[in-house]
Amino acid sequence: MMNHMCHKLFCAILLLLTIGSISAQNHLNEKRIYLLDVTASMVGRGSVETPDIFANVKNQLSNALDNVESLQTEIVIVPFTERVFQPIKGNIDRADSLINEISKIEIKRGNTNIADAWKYGISELDSTKINYLFLLTDGLHNCGVDKDTLYQELAKWQDIAKDKYMFAFYVMLTPNAKEMDIINVIEATDKLWPIESMNVNVSFINSTLNLKSNINNNKRVRIDFSSQNREVFHSGLQLNVTLEDNPFYKLSNLDSDISKKYVEFDIEELIPRIQIPVETELKLHLVYDKDLYPLVFFTPEVINFNIVNRGVRTMTIREK
Repeated sequence: MMNHMCHKLFCAILLLLTIGSISAQNHLNEKRIYLLDVTASMVGRGSVETPDIFANVKNQLSNALDNVESLQTEIVIVPFTERVFQPIKGNIDRADSLINEISKIEIKRGNTNIADAWKYGISELDSTKINYLFLLTDGLHNCGVDKDTLYQELAKWQDIAKDKYMFAFYVMLTPNAKEMDIINVIEATDKLWPIESMNVNVSFINSTLNLKSNINNNKRVRIDFSSQNREVFHSGLQLNVTLEDNPFYKLSNLDSDISKKYVEFDIEELIPRIQIPVETELKLHLVYDKDLYPLVFFTPEVINFNIVNRGVRTMTIREK
């Protein structure tokens, strides 16, 4: 009896000592927040001649919802002009009702206040879910705070979203919404992407934010992926994985066949292991042809990678 108890205790201690080398993706429900510009320019009215895209945009938004597979996905649609209007909310299990509500959204009077809409969108974020925040506009910010303040608010996104499942998209519905200052801010901000399209039916390829590997146990590392669009894994997409420059490690033997819904690679030491720190925090970058796949996004596309250089400790308990 005592030997059996000692064996169980030993196994429990060994599990606690080695559990740090195990990484798994969190399986969270999604929340999608759509900030929708409903100013008059969306139907071609205003001081600047613009195309009438409103019906098309609403159709694209409806199609995006219709393609969401998980019934637990939460949807928030927020019409805005110079102020925010009553949002439409619900889960995909009532998609027909949500799509019907989208069809009823009308153009409102007012200018374009992107900053206030953005602020409202951030207030809707839910840290217990995977968040996708879309801002859809056909124009430029022209009321409310000045543009420099707007750019500062956009740049804060990487701090808000750091180490969280939060990803944002600035959707420029027409060329009128494209401004190089905004593009520069977006491209310099982690987990924020520009989209130049009315199509918001994008494909997300999800993985873990944080990966940990103990090279004393196994030098082979695997990253698992999932997506709401299963076909994306058979689209011919080629993925490369790179490790940020460092003096200790490099990647080798990458198996990048994403059709298996995972990739694998080996970790190699650049110097003798005894000279390498016990733990090293690095970044893994997921690289692919964004021009060829403009509506595919790896969320995240940068993974925190903790490489551990520690042998497994054992404990022997002797019965007196």
